[in-house]
Amino acid sequence: MAVESTEYILCVDDEYIVLESLRRELRQNSFFAGMNIETFESGIDALAAIDEIIGEGNTIPVVISDQRMPGMNGDTFLDEVKTRSPDTLCILLTGYSDLDAITRLVNKSVLYRFISKPWNRHDLMLTVTEAYQTYRQKQLLDNQNRTIERLSTILVTALESANELYDEDTGAHIKRIPLVSGMIARFAGFDDNFIKRIQLYSSLHDIGKIGVSQEILRKPGKLTDEEFNDIKRHVEIGFKIIDQTEIDQMVKNIVLYHHEKWSGDGYVHGLSKDEIPVEARIVALADVFDALVSARVYKPAYPVEKVVEILREERGLSFDPALVDVFLENIKEVMIAIT
Repeated sequence: MAVESTEYILCVDDEYIVLESLRRELRQNSFFAGMNIETFESGIDALAAIDEIIGEGNTIPVVISDQRMPGMNGDTFLDEVKTRSPDTLCILLTGYSDLDAITRLVNKSVLYRFISKPWNRHDLMLTVTEAYQTYRQKQLLDNQNRTIERLSTILVTALESANELYDEDTGAHIKRIPLVSGMIARFAGFDDNFIKRIQLYSSLHDIGKIGVSQEILRKPGKLTDEEFNDIKRHVEIGFKIIDQTEIDQMVKNIVLYHHEKWSGDGYVHGLSKDEIPVEARIVALADVFDALVSARVYKPAYPVEKVVEILREERGLSFDPALVDVFLENIKEVMIAIT
């Protein structure tokens, strides 16, 4: 059983009277009853305490600091706090027009609020209370996201296994798609969270193929119109499999829209350009690229020169032009990664 961590609010000011006032006002507020409230007369002492608190597995929802202090000013101190405890919300007390320090902290996303000294008691308590509530809400959301991510990983693994057992080509394909999709997202400048999610979910793009006849999937010759229409059904079959409230919208978009085309001639909804979610546009490009460079029962693997030629021809037709451009600029890196 996990042991719940202890929460601390830290107050830092070089004036003893100010610290006692802060401590008294916080302790008199029933909202903070039972919470550890610690005071320090310098940033250096407070940082040493922070290291100890974090080292013991405890948390620091809020830090309140004066700006003008000997040895270490408040902005420098709060910057260090954020380095040690990124989730801590920082409040700066200032009795001067110290706009430069405030601006630096805001620009670095360090500062939650600043309060002028002498403060209004009601405003101070409201600000600290809101900071703590914001901290707690983020912790709850992070815990929920971690739970959903764990469940999603379990789901992805199970469905990948089902696909691999059903169709060897599909099984190998879905192992490469996350790698290529993540690289395209990185080339296009998406953040780490987006890249992580598309790498997790992109392997599910063809999950609906478990509802399509293996005879059709592995047919070496040209498909009839009826057979191709049956293949198209895999998009909606896949969506029905993963259409649960708890599932990230990204995976739903990937499954449902990865066969839409930039020109609007794809299936099944005929979306075009920016109507197609960007994660689906990325996976569409990764999907076709991998199919081109891989041998299939109906075709040999194409040389990279031929693949580049095809992707250039389909730029602005099947695929987002900007994604094709950044992908081809980095095609050598991709080829090294998948071979």
